[in-house]
Amino acid sequence: MGVENTGRESNLRKELGVWSLTFLAIGAILGPAVAYVPAYVLAYSGPSGLLSWLSAFIMLFITALVFVELGTMWPKAGAVAYYPYRSNGALAGVLNGWPAFIGYSLIMPASLTAVVEYLSFYFPSLYANGVLTYLGVIVAIILGVIVFIIHMYHIGILGNINNALTLFKALSFLIPLIALLAYFNPINLNNPKIGGFAPFGAPGFFAATTATVFAYLGFRQPVNYAEEVKNPSKDIPLAIMLALIITMIYYMIESLAFLGVVDRGIVTSASSWSSITNLAYPYVTAIQVTKMPAANAFIAIIIIAALVAAYTDALIYYGSAARIGYALAKYDRMLPQLFTKLNRQGMPFYSNILVFIVGLIYLALFPSFASVFLLFTDAVLISYAPAAVSLLVFRKVYPNEHRPFRMPMASILAPIAFIVSTLLIYWSGWQAVEISVISALVGLFLLYFYNKYVGGIKKEEIYGGLWLLIYLLALMAVAYFGSTNLNVIPSPWDTVVVVVLSIIFFYWGYYSGVRYNMALLKTTKETKQ
Repeated sequence: MGVENTGRESNLRKELGVWSLTFLAIGAILGPAVAYVPAYVLAYSGPSGLLSWLSAFIMLFITALVFVELGTMWPKAGAVAYYPYRSNGALAGVLNGWPAFIGYSLIMPASLTAVVEYLSFYFPSLYANGVLTYLGVIVAIILGVIVFIIHMYHIGILGNINNALTLFKALSFLIPLIALLAYFNPINLNNPKIGGFAPFGAPGFFAATTATVFAYLGFRQPVNYAEEVKNPSKDIPLAIMLALIITMIYYMIESLAFLGVVDRGIVTSASSWSSITNLAYPYVTAIQVTKMPAANAFIAIIIIAALVAAYTDALIYYGSAARIGYALAKYDRMLPQLFTKLNRQGMPFYSNILVFIVGLIYLALFPSFASVFLLFTDAVLISYAPAAVSLLVFRKVYPNEHRPFRMPMASILAPIAFIVSTLLIYWSGWQAVEISVISALVGLFLLYFYNKYVGGIKKEEIYGGLWLLIYLLALMAVAYFGSTNLNVIPSPWDTVVVVVLSIIFFYWGYYSGVRYNMALLKTTKETKQ
């Protein structure tokens, strides 16, 4: 596993087929959320929460189309950190790439803490007072070392391991779900004694949709691993679409199975739906209230499946973070070229080490899943919105570029994708927005390295990315004064403000990107002459 300098050419191995790619996306989506969110959407919206999976699917489907076009046009490792850099320059590149790197890096320690929290069901000494104990932290570190070792071997091995783990957790969790469905009481779909179909009305459905959107995150893993795909033009679109459809059906089955037994003491009135979020292990409780035969065996299956779900999340996102670090060094030139080096197995060696170190630091600072969940979610979400701008910029500047997949009605759907991504960030609340935006701004220190070693940041790159800097600051300001904090701008007017600002910043980013690229092309042409 020694290290070799790859230069500017990529020696990443193209070993991932369509099913390995699909399982990377499914494995990332069915992470720690699989054991909680399908029950929580019922807490927020009652039976109508079932439909929130469909509404969230429609919202994210539009965003997915953006990444499908970009990922098949220019398939690169860690590509989510590349597109805004290519479309709008260094300032936009660092404000997009750095949050993506931090967000993906945080998912590894967050998922490992989730694993240990699940283990504490049988080993209480691992978790106490809402955080991991010292012993729990040690167990999490050992599990992290195993993840690191796996990522030292070639991508085909990682793909095979993830295929096996994803299949295992998905099929295992189905066993207790099927058992629960045997106790399904149809009256729970619209029981007037507990509030009927939609006990919390439109606001409750809105909250449930927000939760389901977060549960779907992870669908763009095929784009992060795109440079290691055998046939990216065909496999990336198919993998992303399959993953979203399969997980939508899976999550709906989960919610339905839990809903079918809520009348057994879990929900006793219209106001008690929210108590579901207080359940430490919702599906364990669901099994227990049915008093079904072999309940302990089903509970064990739930815990084991949840453990594997969280661990595969750590495994997949660790690799994504390492590839984003690789992209920041190779394509964006924001990190030293050291991080472009691959080992003999074709894996980003020093970038893997960097992710491991960052993960250990955050594991020590935030030794619980709840303490870091919204932080890594928002950091990742910040890197979703700029891609929609990049897509239209590339359509304008590179109209003849080969696009194996073209997003339909891009002039309409790309702005909608940007609005959806912005709303997802805002809906996570003031605290998460504040920390995530500040974390993104910290990434500006990378511009010092870029300015010193690449040849200086040009004014065109500042102008090309200034919109993204002001966009993040404006979003933080609205979150501060909005309904999730001071409530100076109450709901739903705060959401209206966010939508209007999204439209303004989208087109500012678009025109800035077009001007930046035109200036770049002109300079390149003059240099050649």
